[in-house]
Amino acid sequence: MKYRLLLSFIFLLAIKNVAAQSTPSVVVSIKPIHSIVTSLMSGIAEPQLLLKSSNSAHTFHLKPSQVQMLANADLVIIISGDFESGLRKAIKNIDDDSLFQIISLNNLSIHKSRSEILKSKEHDDADEHEENIYDLHLWLDINNMKLIAKHINNLLIKIDPVNEDKYNNNFLELMLDLEELKIDLEKEIAPFLASQFAVFSDTTQYFEKSMKLIRPIIITPYHGARLSIIRTLMAKKAMSDLSVSCLLYGQEAKPNQISVLSEGLSLKTFEIDILGVKYPAGPDQYFNLMKRISSQLASCLK
Repeated sequence: MKYRLLLSFIFLLAIKNVAAQSTPSVVVSIKPIHSIVTSLMSGIAEPQLLLKSSNSAHTFHLKPSQVQMLANADLVIIISGDFESGLRKAIKNIDDDSLFQIISLNNLSIHKSRSEILKSKEHDDADEHEENIYDLHLWLDINNMKLIAKHINNLLIKIDPVNEDKYNNNFLELMLDLEELKIDLEKEIAPFLASQFAVFSDTTQYFEKSMKLIRPIIITPYHGARLSIIRTLMAKKAMSDLSVSCLLYGQEAKPNQISVLSEGLSLKTFEIDILGVKYPAGPDQYFNLMKRISSQLASCLK
């Protein structure tokens, strides 16, 4: 009798270990990518989100609990050490096999930063910052997100082959949803492809190009750039000359800055959130933020 109980106990421990091995620990830096990973892992496990607040992805600092989260992860997914700059020291301690930097993925549509073209003629010491050659807001192109999802799906299967069928089924459903999203946004934006608009900082390049919109007037060259007097005057003249009626801005813009820019012009102004920080983390987050950007631009241009 005791022998049978011992065998039963060993058997239960074995089952528990297999179950534990079949739920990998995955950490994702920002909400849009976390949203896609959540869809891929549906019914298997819940990926952990690193950046939950509205703090900038470029400047946030890790808490001890987040450092531990990274150390215990089977897979860490970030855009790039150049994008989530607060992770640079931490990712040096993560094995290459456990770290996926999305910028390294082949065949992505990657655009260079347009800041070089937009530099003001004035020299502004307050405007010095670490220039990135590439624009890294690449999740705003749905085609990029499809490629990212495919690669992450393969990585998940590699670390958790027991659930291969579930991952593949989730992946196929996600591809259909992303294609439907793309079609819906293209229909909404179609009437405005030739419409000129302005953006406060140069963060929407991937959305513009994937939707075949014309290049907007760009007021500041990057998130956090100083709105100088010269930039303000140049932007107001450009918007006036081209009869621009729509200005999009992010959380970095202050109300008084938008007021000064729109003074004397017939402008609609809409705040956009390219990270979707106001939307709850989860499988719908990416879809909600992309639909919101599209609807805000369409409303602004009407």
